[in-house]
Amino acid sequence: MLGIIFVSLQKILLVMRLNFNTIIYPIYGCLIGVNYWNSTMDHVVVESAAEDADEHCLEFHLFVIGISFVWYTDK
Repeated sequence: MLGIIFVSLQKILLVMRLNFNTIIYPIYGCLIGVNYWNSTMDHVVVESAAEDADEHCLEFHLFVIGISFVWYTDK
């Protein structure tokens, strides 16, 4: 059920021409939290497939499951 929602969300965002990715992964342990990262936070220049875009990552961790949302915006 959850996978159907994310696939539908990805199709909608694809029509909107946004670069968007969703990853669901297991956590080996127990964790609760939220994490945000974007490529401008790095102090070192990292070679990226999308050099003209900033990469953003928002992760939600709930006990043994993590959900990561990755998207790109223009610099």
